[in-house]
Amino acid sequence: MTSTKFEISNQSGKDLYVYDFNYGSKSKVKPLGGGPLKKNDTLSLKLEPDAEQRIYFAGQRLKESLEKDVAPDPFNLGVDGSVMFSFAEYNYDPGNDRYTVDLSYIDVFSYPVTILFSDLGTYKGAVAGHEYGPKSLKSILKELGEQKDYDWSALIWPLKHVKTQWGQFPNGIHRVIGPNTAWQGELPDNKIGPWVPTSYKSFFSSLPKSGTQLFSSESNWSGWQSLTQSTAKSPSDTGYVKAMHAAAHPDTNGKYGFFCYPKDNTAGEFTWVPDSAHCQITVYPCK
Repeated sequence: MTSTKFEISNQSGKDLYVYDFNYGSKSKVKPLGGGPLKKNDTLSLKLEPDAEQRIYFAGQRLKESLEKDVAPDPFNLGVDGSVMFSFAEYNYDPGNDRYTVDLSYIDVFSYPVTILFSDLGTYKGAVAGHEYGPKSLKSILKELGEQKDYDWSALIWPLKHVKTQWGQFPNGIHRVIGPNTAWQGELPDNKIGPWVPTSYKSFFSSLPKSGTQLFSSESNWSGWQSLTQSTAKSPSDTGYVKAMHAAAHPDTNGKYGFFCYPKDNTAGEFTWVPDSAHCQITVYPCK
């Protein structure tokens, strides 16, 4: 790679704080550049040679999470739960002149994030010039609301009156909690953890963690964690993934280029891209 960097473009309409966080070996980090990335500006992120790097994009400083060596928790007000954020992931292998990069729509997101490659050479895992990922949160919310098999729209964070047993969140948080994280807030007998907004109960009632509605022979939770696109009943066939895909566009090979569930590697991951390839990551508005 002529420069071991990703280009980060802030098209969110507001200033953003960008962090490069080692998720596998957590340590305190500060925003790149020491402050916010101004709207419409770009920055070059020098890749770190670690296997579990996350690039966070946040509307405010993550003072109670990344700056204290822990990942932000959308359900915990004390760990930056009121801050809107999204993230991308990468693994840089300088010894072999290559990197892996992916977009995650598995756990939690506020800002749509996309990837665009150029100078791919002979690499066949991506199409140069194609922008991977959804660009509009409004489109994602619309598509989730149109899925009628189960209550996927309950994964949308309410804009007002977000109450939990442990307190009330501020209004105006634009956010989706993916099934992977939502189910972690479910207690036995379809009860809600005291840290989870009460609005999520309708998702748990529709698709309980221990239920078998989605995969028949496996629980909703187990199948979501372990099944791949190639299985007869796959997370790829669910309303959540259909909604996410409907809000984006596949490349000419049918690849969407972002993760919707843990084993979504075929559609979601760009594996061992030569580091001569240029990667631009763009962040779009959360409204």
